[in-house]
Amino acid sequence: MFVVGIAILWWARTAFHGTQEPASSQTTESSRRAPAPVDGTNTAPVNEGPIIAATAKEVAKPWSAKKFNYVKPLSQENVDAMVIRLPGGGLWAFALREPYGHCDLEFVTDLAQLAKKYGYRASHPMVASPCTNTVYDPLKVGALGANVWVRGEIVQGGGLRPPISIDVVEKGRSIIADRME
Repeated sequence: MFVVGIAILWWARTAFHGTQEPASSQTTESSRRAPAPVDGTNTAPVNEGPIIAATAKEVAKPWSAKKFNYVKPLSQENVDAMVIRLPGGGLWAFALREPYGHCDLEFVTDLAQLAKKYGYRASHPMVASPCTNTVYDPLKVGALGANVWVRGEIVQGGGLRPPISIDVVEKGRSIIADRME
């Protein structure tokens, strides 16, 4: 029964992608699949694929951040996530669940709180795990091995790896999250 369901879904998907729309009504695949409004709610997208994580205005200043909900395309699993505007204009998006753990990460912008709660003195905001006291630096890139590098290097604590990254791109006035590592 399960195999029949998969076959029907595959056929429907193939049939849908094989049809041609008139040139005037064609849209890009990512704009078709991204939910329209970003109104401050964390509503999960209805369709798989790229979603709007934030507006450019919401994360316009360095160290501004916005939580969003990412849905993994294959499993449909909801993942709480965050996008941060880094100094210099870059963006970093990541899953808020600690890698290999059950704890939610937090973005700590209060440097006094970072020093008091985590015992780490920093010159800029950090991401931290309240369960393991691991502190991740958004400006540093750490090695996972085999020439694989990811943002959010561990600067303190016993975390096993940096947070799970989500690819984001800025298109017009939207920040689009399209894929998770």
